[in-house]
Amino acid sequence: MQKFLKIFLFAIFLVNLTLFGVNVEKVFLGVKYSFESFQSDGNAIFVDPFNKKMIVYDLSSKSIVSSLDYVGNFVIGVYQSENGYVVVDKTGHYISKISKQGFQVKRVVLRDKIQGSLLQDNKIYILLENGELYVFDTNLNQVSTYKFSDSPDYIFSWNKKILVTYQWNDNYDVEFINEKPRKIGLMTPSILVGDLLIDTRGGQAYNLKTGKTITLAPYISSGFYDGTNHYIACMSNLTVYIVKNDSVQSSFKVPYPPTAIKKIGNLIVTLSAQHNKVMVTVDGKDVKAYETGDNPQEIFKVKNSQSVFSVYCSDNGYMYYYHFK
Repeated sequence: MQKFLKIFLFAIFLVNLTLFGVNVEKVFLGVKYSFESFQSDGNAIFVDPFNKKMIVYDLSSKSIVSSLDYVGNFVIGVYQSENGYVVVDKTGHYISKISKQGFQVKRVVLRDKIQGSLLQDNKIYILLENGELYVFDTNLNQVSTYKFSDSPDYIFSWNKKILVTYQWNDNYDVEFINEKPRKIGLMTPSILVGDLLIDTRGGQAYNLKTGKTITLAPYISSGFYDGTNHYIACMSNLTVYIVKNDSVQSSFKVPYPPTAIKKIGNLIVTLSAQHNKVMVTVDGKDVKAYETGDNPQEIFKVKNSQSVFSVYCSDNGYMYYYHFK
């Protein structure tokens, strides 16, 4: 059932405090344990996997746009369209079209577990565990199918081309649609930011555009591309690498193991989920650490702002806003 919480969050606590010169707001969302969010034009979509609840949250106005009570068993993707949402359910083997009022419009059941999904050019790509790829439009009409060589682990889009990656595979680690699989020397290619395909366990970054490999350090947790530089966070040595033109331009240390990274205006922001910290710097020389909620998962840019960002904390269901002057 659809529940509209119309203007601002009626059942939400909004707390303001000043922490070391930074103004901090806490907003209770009512959705916990959402370990992956889905963004669309200023909104963030969160799914509580235990209560099967989904909310669409406006990051700027701090208001809930809509709330749906049941969306699926294990949701790994939500894509917003003009007339509703497409929900991808991994263990349920299906994708659903749900109206903005919360009614199921259409459901397509697939014959194997869903491994991953993505949206590109109004087409939804669904990768199954057996390596089959199904392509649908946003009304869930099937457009095409494809079969990869094996059972990939991840699906990505790079330069308008769809590719999958294989982990711990001695024969190949990357395969593009309509191309033979290739071995480029990565153990666990798990993250794609900008042109860099990142080997998280092996600590390398492969440039898909130039074919060059940059060696960093093992246990990379996250990366971000701002259009010029790639920012790559490594947990094993508490280091953030700034990569450009296939080389490390600079690096800096953070006080806690970094689990997520993003650039907001001039601010380089990293999270440490284990220590409930958000770490902020401009140039890497002066890194400030601030308290945040339980298990911070993701950093969000607030629309039209270069000095405000928010952090979703999954274990207590709060969104923390940090206002810098």
